[in-house]
Amino acid sequence: MEQKQTVPSVYSYSDFRIYLKDYYEARNRYDPDFTKSYICRKLGLPNSRSYFQDVLNGKTVSDIKIPLFIKLLELDKDEARFFRVLVNFNQAISDPEERELLFDQLISLNRTPKTILQPGVYKYYKTWYHSVIRALLQFIDFSDDWKQLASMVYPSISVAQARESVQLLEELSLIEKDPSGYYRPTHKVITTGAFAHDEYIRQYQIQWLQMVQSAIIKKDKNPKRFLTKTISVSGETLKLIEKKIEKFNSELTSMVHKDPFQADRVCHVSLQMFHCSKVVENKNDNKKLI
Repeated sequence: MEQKQTVPSVYSYSDFRIYLKDYYEARNRYDPDFTKSYICRKLGLPNSRSYFQDVLNGKTVSDIKIPLFIKLLELDKDEARFFRVLVNFNQAISDPEERELLFDQLISLNRTPKTILQPGVYKYYKTWYHSVIRALLQFIDFSDDWKQLASMVYPSISVAQARESVQLLEELSLIEKDPSGYYRPTHKVITTGAFAHDEYIRQYQIQWLQMVQSAIIKKDKNPKRFLTKTISVSGETLKLIEKKIEKFNSELTSMVHKDPFQADRVCHVSLQMFHCSKVVENKNDNKKLI
C-alpha cells in the first residue's frame, strides 16, 4: 500500500510510455535495485539491458509482454484493464476508428476521470457537429425549430442529434438565450485553452480530416478551396513557415472576432504541415528535407 502512494497513478496518463518512465524514476528513488536491467529480467529478457529503454523510445509492446508489465507494475485488476487498453490505444497509430473505440474505453475505465479531462468538454470535441451548431447559432434565430436546425448542418444531422447538441452547448455555457429567447454563443471565438487534453483534440482533428476527405470527393455546389503542396526546405526556412502559420492562425481568429458584417455561413479551415521524409545531411552540412 505504501508503494502505491509513492509511484504515479496509471489513471493520470494518456501515454503509457510516459507513465512507464515516471513510474521507473519514482520507484528507483526509493528502491535502487529497481533498475532497467532488473525490469528486463522481470519481462523475461535476462540477457537484455536495452529492451525497457527501447520501449520508452517507441518500441512496440507485444500482447505477450503486457501481462508481464502489469505484474511488474503491481497493478490491481482495474488498473491492469486501464493499462492494457492504454497500451493498445497508443499503438493503434494508423486506425482512427480503433483509436476512437479504445479512447472511449479509457474514459469508461478511468477511476479518476478529472485527471484525464472534463467529461463535458470531451463530449464537445468527440462529435464534429457540436462546433458547427455553436457557430450557426451566431447568426440564425433559433429557439425550438429542431428540424430546421438539423437541416442547416451540412452534412445534415438528425433532430435528436440537434437537440443533444444544443443541450450540451448550454450545459457547457457555450450558448445561452438572448433577451428575445434565441440561443446565441456566449463568445464569438473560442479556443481549446490550456485545459484541453491533447488526445481528445487529436480525435476532433481526425474527425475533421475525414470530413475534408468527404468534401473533396463530393460533387456539390458548396464553395471549396483546397491547396496541396509538397516542398523541400531547410530547417531554418521551416521555422519561418511555422511562424507564418502561427501568425495566420492568430490573424484568422482576429478577423472572425472583428468581422463587421453579419455572418451567414459556417466554414471549416484546416491547415496541416508534417514531415514526409527523413532529415539528411547535404555536402554543405546543411540539413534538408527530401
